[in-house]
Amino acid sequence: MKIRLRPAGDQVIVITGADSGIGLVTAREAARRGARVVISSRNPEALARIADDLRALGTEAEWLAGDVGDERAMRELARVAVHAFGRIDTWVNNAGVGIFGELEKTPLGDARRLFETNYWGMVHGALAALPHLRRNGGALINVGSVESGVPIPLHGHYAASKHAVKGFTDALRMELEREGAPVAVTLIRPASIDTPFTEHAHNHMEGADPEIPPPVYAPEVVADAILHCAEHPRRELIVGGSGKQMSMMWRWAPRLFGSYAENVIWEQERAPQGSKRRNDALYAPTTAGSERGDYPGHVMESSAYTSAAENPLRSALLLGILGVGTVWAVRSGLFGRVYGGARARVTGDTMARATREMRHVLEHLEMLGGKPVEQLTPEEARRQPTPAEAVLALLRKHGKSAEPEEVGSVVDRTIPGPGGPLPVRIYAPRGAGPFPVIVYTHGGGWVIATNDTYDSSARALCNAVDAVVMSVEYRKGPEHRFPAAHEDAYTAYVWALANAAEIDGDAHRIALAGESAGANLAISTAVIARDRGVRLPAHILAVYPIADGNTDSESYEENADAKPLNRPMMQWFLHHYLRGAADTGHPLISLIHADLHGLPPVTVITAEIDPLRSDGEHLYDRLRDSGVPVKYHLYKGVTHEFFGMGAVVGEARNAVNKAAAALSSALERPLAETRS
Repeated sequence: MKIRLRPAGDQVIVITGADSGIGLVTAREAARRGARVVISSRNPEALARIADDLRALGTEAEWLAGDVGDERAMRELARVAVHAFGRIDTWVNNAGVGIFGELEKTPLGDARRLFETNYWGMVHGALAALPHLRRNGGALINVGSVESGVPIPLHGHYAASKHAVKGFTDALRMELEREGAPVAVTLIRPASIDTPFTEHAHNHMEGADPEIPPPVYAPEVVADAILHCAEHPRRELIVGGSGKQMSMMWRWAPRLFGSYAENVIWEQERAPQGSKRRNDALYAPTTAGSERGDYPGHVMESSAYTSAAENPLRSALLLGILGVGTVWAVRSGLFGRVYGGARARVTGDTMARATREMRHVLEHLEMLGGKPVEQLTPEEARRQPTPAEAVLALLRKHGKSAEPEEVGSVVDRTIPGPGGPLPVRIYAPRGAGPFPVIVYTHGGGWVIATNDTYDSSARALCNAVDAVVMSVEYRKGPEHRFPAAHEDAYTAYVWALANAAEIDGDAHRIALAGESAGANLAISTAVIARDRGVRLPAHILAVYPIADGNTDSESYEENADAKPLNRPMMQWFLHHYLRGAADTGHPLISLIHADLHGLPPVTVITAEIDPLRSDGEHLYDRLRDSGVPVKYHLYKGVTHEFFGMGAVVGEARNAVNKAAAALSSALERPLAETRS
């Protein structure tokens, strides 16, 4: 039997879950087209208000408050519609709720409640509508999800419920077709839609609020698809081209898609805790009436794929193109490069050894499109994307604040230096001083990078230690070769000893700290101060220090092609800062060959995936053998530059806390009391 459906403007349309999101937008659009509308949800106040709004659009509207999980409520909803308007032409089972969280960490009672709404609510609605749809013909439209066919992590129970919706819908369609019933049964499968879904979802993720993964479409796109299917019989319609793409990839490259979902979508579903509206709807009605959610990124107001798919001829053509294109993308490896990873684009096995959080930073660094530094001039290298910028890109992608960590104040100034005015940046904590002082020197191989590049590290130490941090913008090669940077670092330390009060610091509680080339400068400054009879700092923090001018250590071999630092890059740094090959063995460059006796306590921090790891290990051994109190901390699964990534990398937060504990302990007493 050929099914004939009325134009939407001549229909009586029943919509569940109509007090927000897709249901609300569909009700309003149906009313604009002239349909008579019956709406339902658990919120009587919202329904009464929405029904008045629909009537203001010039149509007739009725409502009934009820829970779709209650079979009797759905039978009563059908009765209200028929009593008011004499028939039902289209029934839209739209009501649904969500749960975010790992399957093992989600109470089964919550999962059962979700099924009561998402699956049994749809079943109750369908069984209540069918006797009336059979009588005059009509459409039963079940709103599933792209997850009706494609599972994603942290949505396990939701995906399972939508798989069940698809199973019921497809089986019911077969039975009705065999019977010859004049009922079109359609499954609508939206991709990510900007509705209050995350606001209303139940959340079992630790330390994160729910978020939907991009690309995100407007709910109007789904409403148009629903009303199209109310007029034109369709078996299934995916809303949003990304949904179709996900379905095809899950079918043809499930392992590759699984890797993408585990590493990319997982993070996209986690927003910073406290950053999202929350109004849990799993067990109780919510404050309703919103069409849109609070997705912070770009929302697509149309879908070329869905528009084409609504036309059978265009749909067949489009599916053919997509099918050929997707198969080609899988076989050629394009999908692996574009989606599954950005992980495959990072050379060597850095990705395989990196933690999930570290991988995401590296993926975003690669996406910024930088060129290998060792192939550039110093001027070009200084304009390349940095790991710090990758962290900001990652934060923005997930809708998190990219604003720097707040401290009491930040002031840029200059002090007298051996090459002229020496820029320094003063980070002061909140409150009244005098505070301990940390003279900090940033990384960048003595050639690139600035205080801006390492701003997050300085801020983190300022807050964690409750100390003034003076970050030194030392001279760099090749314009100023060795020992220019070392002279500047030492000069800044001596200035701090004599002028700490100017920056609200305590001259008797001073430490040195640095990262990479800056860690080399911190140790070198202490060596020079000892040799010149200048008071030594209370403590030295050396984070992945350069401690050897040779690049043939075990970690250089192991991480020769690592990112963001590799052996060719380190060789490039040494070439542009040192005056010649002889400088590689100078004790201020190769600290492992320096006299380290009499230095203050040192904390050495290294990263596993770093060519400088062995430098840090060997420096620790030399310090210990020289009688220097020294602690060594290796952080696995992270790379060079991880220390300042506390906003997105857990190991960085741990490392800062470890460093801060050592610095705070050493800076509790005046320097005179720390000397033997």
